[in-house]
Amino acid sequence: MKFWPRFSPREWSFLICLVILYFASRLYHLTALPIFVDEAIYSRWAQISLHDASWRFISLTDGKQPLFIWISMATLKYLADPLFATRLVSVISGLFTVLGLIYAGHLLGSKKLGFLAAYLSLITPFLFFYDRFAVVESMLTASGVWLFNLGFLLISTARLDVALILGLFGGLALLVKSPALIYLLLIPLSYPFLVKSSELWHRRTLKFLLYLLLAYFLAAAIYNIQRLSPWMHMIGDKNNDFVISPLTMLLEHPYRIWQNFADAQSWLWSYLTLPLYGLSILGGLWLLKSDWRRFFVVSAWFWGPLLATVLSAMLFRPRYIVFAVPFMLFYGAYALVKLPRKFLLPVLLTLTIWPTWFMYQSWTNPLHMPLVRADFDYVSGWASGNGVKEISAWLVARSLQVNQSLDVYTEGTFGLLPHGVELYTADRTKKLQISGIYPIRDIPPLAVRQNAEKNSETYFILNNTQVKSLPPNSEEILAFPKADQSYIRLYRISP
Repeated sequence: MKFWPRFSPREWSFLICLVILYFASRLYHLTALPIFVDEAIYSRWAQISLHDASWRFISLTDGKQPLFIWISMATLKYLADPLFATRLVSVISGLFTVLGLIYAGHLLGSKKLGFLAAYLSLITPFLFFYDRFAVVESMLTASGVWLFNLGFLLISTARLDVALILGLFGGLALLVKSPALIYLLLIPLSYPFLVKSSELWHRRTLKFLLYLLLAYFLAAAIYNIQRLSPWMHMIGDKNNDFVISPLTMLLEHPYRIWQNFADAQSWLWSYLTLPLYGLSILGGLWLLKSDWRRFFVVSAWFWGPLLATVLSAMLFRPRYIVFAVPFMLFYGAYALVKLPRKFLLPVLLTLTIWPTWFMYQSWTNPLHMPLVRADFDYVSGWASGNGVKEISAWLVARSLQVNQSLDVYTEGTFGLLPHGVELYTADRTKKLQISGIYPIRDIPPLAVRQNAEKNSETYFILNNTQVKSLPPNSEEILAFPKADQSYIRLYRISP
């Protein structure tokens, strides 16, 4: 097998156009969507890690692996807008998904299949949204595609250098998010479908297994660098908050399995769009009929992660299945390969119409983009950060104007508040003292009113709790509505 495909000048042109279109779609108005609670947390962790080496494993305190944080440190160092910097990490990760799909097409025996899958990933709202979002899903998705490629190469070549590269990438993937383990386990399951039946009981299989064990050992060694932190045990504790064993799910919560599966399918046809979802089903059937071995390999890498999540997730959201999406795109791409040439361009244009509208809305009117109900909190409610950047800018300007310390209290001690305000103000002024308060029993809280006796520049940011009238001892400075007409408000507190 050739490691690298040879591209014709026409294919190089397609590749360059895909990369240009990718960056154009992902970078345009990258920060139009206001910061989300998880983005505020990840970005603030990266900011703290950048300035204090003793906190390089800060994400482990909440049970999150650190690779996304570490890479975000590099972009934060050189870019002024912290949200743009951390979202850029997801944009770059998404590019690796596009390139990985092209390479996977080469491995599967059809460069055309790879190019079409890459184009579908470019326009699919599911991947488009998370390629522009500062959470780990885009990086996890790219990891899955390249682990598929490296696993395919190890099965095909049984070479030591491939095993070492696979172990390196596997370890890095495990430092992104725990579900990467599913991909590593899928590699040996793919082996029987990618080798000749006569080679299954051959010394070549033993060689493959030894190299695979070496790759697993290297991946485990890289993963265990987290033991440098005393907080590594939090990963397991955090996972237990979100998932349970499939057996427990089946015995105690069987209704959740059906609900999770139904939700997953509704999210797929909504975010892939119904035409592409239908085309992918058709392509899967065609692939099964023409090459059942390739069908079972692609299906394992799609259904494996999807069903593992469906059968274990107690908290289920669309972003938890995005890492399975690229492998469903191979079904759709295969259907396009099999179409008569005269129908290919009209079908591609049809598939592009709805995604283009989704992209346009996300660029120009992100608070009202067509999200599924489970994702409404990206633009509404306490988790949406519309107004955080503007409030932070006002506080920075005020501290410079009065040239004295401002005491800023936030409703919340972890999450959008205070991390979002800290993120946008940390490198711009030293005159803000930010403190979180939760729970809130009265508005404004007693501690804030008492502080106002000592400092006339005392402020309170209210986000979770919605009020209908001006609280006592308060002057409303700024208020920003979200998609559901809830508000984040900045008050100046009087004695």
